[in-house]
Amino acid sequence: MSFFKVDVHYLTNRPRGSATLRDLRREGGFSSADHAAQAVSGKKVMRGVSFDGTKLLRLERGLPVRGVVCSTPEHAGRLAKALALVYKLPEHVVVDAWRRTRPDEPAPVLPRPGPRQERSALMETWNSLNDRQRIYLEACFLQDMEEERVERERYAHTGQRRPAVEWRKMTLALYAPPEITGYSRLQERLRDQGVHDPGTGPSIAALNRRGLIAVHHDTVTIAGAGLIKRTQVEMTKRGRAVARAGLGVSRSQSAPAPMMSVWLWRTLVRVAFASQHGGDYDLVGRARLHLTVKTGPGQEAPSRGYLEHRLPDGATWGRHAWYPSASGWRHIADYLSQYRELYPTVPTDGLEDLIPPPYRTPTVSGGP
Repeated sequence: MSFFKVDVHYLTNRPRGSATLRDLRREGGFSSADHAAQAVSGKKVMRGVSFDGTKLLRLERGLPVRGVVCSTPEHAGRLAKALALVYKLPEHVVVDAWRRTRPDEPAPVLPRPGPRQERSALMETWNSLNDRQRIYLEACFLQDMEEERVERERYAHTGQRRPAVEWRKMTLALYAPPEITGYSRLQERLRDQGVHDPGTGPSIAALNRRGLIAVHHDTVTIAGAGLIKRTQVEMTKRGRAVARAGLGVSRSQSAPAPMMSVWLWRTLVRVAFASQHGGDYDLVGRARLHLTVKTGPGQEAPSRGYLEHRLPDGATWGRHAWYPSASGWRHIADYLSQYRELYPTVPTDGLEDLIPPPYRTPTVSGGP
């Protein structure tokens, strides 16, 4: 669908934010459950777990699934992570679809990422660099952060997420006179630090050998210069970690999947409280893009489908307002205690009492 820039939800007449596990499989290009299950079984996170097409179909139909694959929320979380990898979707999209498909079970508990490298080891690597290498690594790190900020703003305005491979590579050097091509953003950062060479010498090679950056060489056509050689660099995960440690830059606090950022959580909480007083009429901005059940052609960003626009309960006419959807109430029930720890400044006293009984978190999971 992306080749023709057509929103798959528009063609299927299914509102965004309402997908089930079966919807995700078919939209991921797997008409056969057997083929999808084979791809899922091949993921590292599923090592030692038996899974096949029959189990996938039972999972999608809300039926008990035999074996250990769904026997606990933790086992279900491994399967949810594998589905996200195979369908090329954010993990929270799969967890939300899972709860719509199997509402009488607890939410899957996604595997936690492995422990990050100790700061002492990162600092040891930083201290082993000479002054010039640190200047190069700092310049690459700061430019990488700038590219990430620009990409976040682009996503916020367009709703379209690009693969990191399309924007992580940063031009370091163009092999043409600077009066024709100018200086790259990286070269400008280096020049601010007193480094005026093209930037393709031993310092870059040393960072590349240590696995802190990756170096790419290609050619590009520049008006007035023709076809010229180009060097690009890309920060590795290890390179970012070393730069953060050496520069004293802490990672920004982010919510673990499938939880939300603080501003989206605050919006959902506000609408939940407002639902007791006729609904919320003030939902504007990006929250509508990320939280609401939507129909018709629109942006490609996956909506969480936690809010719906409707008449108040019992009304047959009048003004529509925003209310938590079934998925929204389930999300509140599943993660309220965790959100309270993560975002203690968001007032949620009494919120658990507002959750309708059908959406409160069950205490049993899995099948025989």
